[in-house]
Amino acid sequence: MNSKAVAIICAVLVCVAGVLWMATAGQRSLTTLTYSQFLEKERTEQIASVIVMGGNSGAIQAICRLKDGNAVRTVLPSDYRDALVAMQNKLVNVEIRDSSSGSLRLVMKATPFFLLLGVWILLAIRKFPNGPGQSISWFASPRH
Repeated sequence: MNSKAVAIICAVLVCVAGVLWMATAGQRSLTTLTYSQFLEKERTEQIASVIVMGGNSGAIQAICRLKDGNAVRTVLPSDYRDALVAMQNKLVNVEIRDSSSGSLRLVMKATPFFLLLGVWILLAIRKFPNGPGQSISWFASPRH
């Protein structure tokens, strides 16, 4: 494989990593509230809407849109019935999503493996430019 093909493959891998990084940059920049701070904001009617990312684990992530337009994130306990009842009493728009169904989350979790696979393929191509059969002579025993 020539150096142009290697450069193209590396550029594609860097672009994919950049796109994934930019796609998740919005969620990384959100301010995180403790559960107590979340309850206080809910009690003082500062929360306009909440997206709850349901899951099978103990803690549950939630993204809150405040009435001033800012977005924050918090972690709810596995049994958040009391907070849900309080939000319903304050007429907070609550949306519950299944966190495992997000395709972006699956791609993000698989990205390191794809990058590692890409590097492995590049190294294998550079090590055996004519294919593995011609380069590996120590597998075949000489017969005289």
